[in-house]
Formats: sequence, structure tokens, C-alpha cells
Amino acid sequence: MSMCLSLIMIHKLFNKVFDKHPKAVFFTCMDSRMIPSRFTQTNVGDMFIVRNAGNIIPHSHHFMGEVTMNEPAALELGCVVNDIRHIIICGHSDCKAMNLLYKLKDSTFSSKTNRQLSPLRAWLCNHAHTSLEKYHQLELCGTNRPLMFSSELPLKKFAAYIDPEKKWSVEDRLSQVNTLEQLANVASYNFLKRRLESHQLHVHALWFDIYTGDIYYFSRQNKRFVEINEFTVDSLSDEVSRYYS
Repeated sequence: MSMCLSLIMIHKLFNKVFDKHPKAVFFTCMDSRMIPSRFTQTNVGDMFIVRNAGNIIPHSHHFMGEVTMNEPAALELGCVVNDIRHIIICGHSDCKAMNLLYKLKDSTFSSKTNRQLSPLRAWLCNHAHTSLEKYHQLELCGTNRPLMFSSELPLKKFAAYIDPEKKWSVEDRLSQVNTLEQLANVASYNFLKRRLESHQLHVHALWFDIYTGDIYYFSRQNKRFVEINEFTVDSLSDEVSRYYS
């Protein structure tokens, strides 16, 4: 599918999200090939964009007292101070951070000594280890069985089939797992819980194929990432309207 068509499809999908006052907090990777405003067809002022290595939102248990990071501060600024109602987490193919995370399965490579020498390894070991653990479940169970993820609502989980067609590399599968794992991290912040539980705040997951320009939306109805194209956009748009309006 051409990039132009991708833009049309993603704009139609989020037409009801980006309505009269289009606002969202968009978390994505710092990869230079990721240009969120382009593939979401949004304009200046439409979204708060937060970028880091691996589109990660650290879990709240890492922060005690006044110790914090940019990501939770951005969540509060966007969703509390500015009353933004939608959080979008977007991963992508050929993610260098996810490629490194996969290598961190090796205990020597991820040792404390090596983490002290590499801020990137330390960042991934501290804040993406749950994604790696979840991916290990996928390796044990296979892609034809669903993984269970914690949702943004307390005690509620959702099922996800990760690459049942076996079209992606192991690192790309890890990237998709990591993207979905961030939903639970969003829900870990007390200042968001009331809004999440009252359905005043909604969390979405996207995944972008760097090489084809195809964009995938995680459909809870279909329990998988579904490519946004002319055949799927109407049903995905209906799902967004039904569950997230």
C-alpha cells in the first residue's frame, strides 16, 4: 500500500478521535525514520509527541518520592493539565532498541558491569525487561496461541496474537509485544486511574512498518495488529468509535 493511501486510511481511522479539538499524546521511538505527523496526517498542535529509545513508558514502581522521568511528566501534562483523552503508543519495524533488547537475553551481555558502561542497556534492562519476559512466553507457546496482556483497566486483561502468519522477524515481534506491554505501564500511574476507569481516557497501540509505510492498529476485537487499508479501515473506525468515543 502506498504511503499516500496509508495517510488517508490513518486519517479516516482517527477521524472521530481528532475531531473538533484534535488532541492526543503520542509515544513513539526516537528513530529518525519515524515521522508521526506524516503517517498520522496530523498538523501542528494536534498531538503531544514523546520520543525515546524503544517507545517505552516506564512503570510507576521505578519512581519514589520526587524521582521521576520525562514520560510520566508528559502523561500528566497532556492528560491531566491539558485534558487530552487519547494516548497512542506506536512501535515500528527494524527498531534498533528492540534489536538490542533481544540481545539482552544473554546474561553476560546484560550484566551489571555492561549496564554501567551503556546507558542504553541500562534503560532497556530497567524499563523493558517485562517486554522481554513476555516475549519469552511467545517463544515457548508459539505464535498460534495468544498472549495475555494487562490492560489500562484494573484486573482486566486482553488477548493478543503476535504474528500468527509468521511474516516478521523475532525483533519485530518483540517490538509488537513491547508496544502492547506499555498499556499496563500507563495504567500504573495513580493520577490517571480515575480517568481510565471512568473511560475519560483511552489508550491505543499502533505499529509502523518502516520499509513499506504500512500502519497497523491493534484491534482488541480481532486480538491482533490489523493493517489499516481500504478493506479494514471502516471496521477499525467503527471499533474506535464504539470503544473509545
